[in-house]
Amino acid sequence: MRCVFCNKPVHGGDGMSITGLGVAHQQCFQADEALRRTFQNLDIRALNDQELVELKDLILAEQNSRKPPEEFEDVELF
Repeated sequence: MRCVFCNKPVHGGDGMSITGLGVAHQQCFQADEALRRTFQNLDIRALNDQELVELKDLILAEQNSRKPPEEFEDVELF
């Protein structure tokens, strides 16, 4: 069998099976994942500029909601 990314033969523990694609070298799969900029099946490159801004806002809102409330926050007085 040949790697779906580099088309070279896949042997033994060097390979892995990818659902819907076929077999691949682990290194080839990892390189492809890094280049595609995907996160849990979300292809970030496929988003247009507005969708990317909306995703960023959602992420920031979620991060802020997970922060514990600071009881005594330093406030600057002018």
